[in-house]
Amino acid sequence: MKLPSSLVGISAAALLLAVLGLARLLVTQIEMPEIEVREIETITVNAPPPPPPAAQQEITAADAPPPMALTELSSVADATRVPLPSAEVPLNFQMPIDPFHLDSAPSPLPTASASLSAPISKPAASKISKASPSPPIKNPPPSPVIKSHYSVNELDSAPQLLRHGSAPFPTSLIRKGIKQGTVVFEVEIHTNGAVKILRVISSTHPDLISPARRIASMSRFTSPKLQGQAVKVIKSWPITIQKNS
Repeated sequence: MKLPSSLVGISAAALLLAVLGLARLLVTQIEMPEIEVREIETITVNAPPPPPPAAQQEITAADAPPPMALTELSSVADATRVPLPSAEVPLNFQMPIDPFHLDSAPSPLPTASASLSAPISKPAASKISKASPSPPIKNPPPSPVIKSHYSVNELDSAPQLLRHGSAPFPTSLIRKGIKQGTVVFEVEIHTNGAVKILRVISSTHPDLISPARRIASMSRFTSPKLQGQAVKVIKSWPITIQKNS
């Protein structure tokens, strides 16, 4: 006898539901903890106090314990270094030192007289090569000294007077019966022959100095030359003035 398939399906579903219900009953129910709600209290934190003044800080630093001395520090031994032996007896550097002695007396030092009297060895004559005599060195002729002024004796020739100035004879000397006089100047003759009075060397009459200056300043010489070049010359120049008849 065969059962219908619908009945079999219903039976299987009922059996599965029964198994699930039984498994639910066998599982122990887990107790869930109860959550308790509490109120949170807020706390106000005060500001930190101000730092102490400098004087108080100095007192605090003075009260601090001193740093550890070097003798209290312990050194860590270095395995790579070999320990050196230390002397247990302290050294005394003021102890006298015993002089050392030699087995034989030292040889005397050479004296100055012995070194001077020793013969000096001369090289053999055969080893000395005869060198050809060197030609004498000729010194170049000295260059002429360039000066700002020269004397008449140093020139190629004395400068010649080209033009002589003129001036009237002083009337003050004519009244005194003086008809002639001489004034000696130290003059500079320029490269173009112009005359410049440097100083009055002598004068027979003081009244002749002014007209003599006029005569010298209006005069002209030839250009003074040294080795063909125009130079300046300083010379003494006597100027004689006389009354025209």
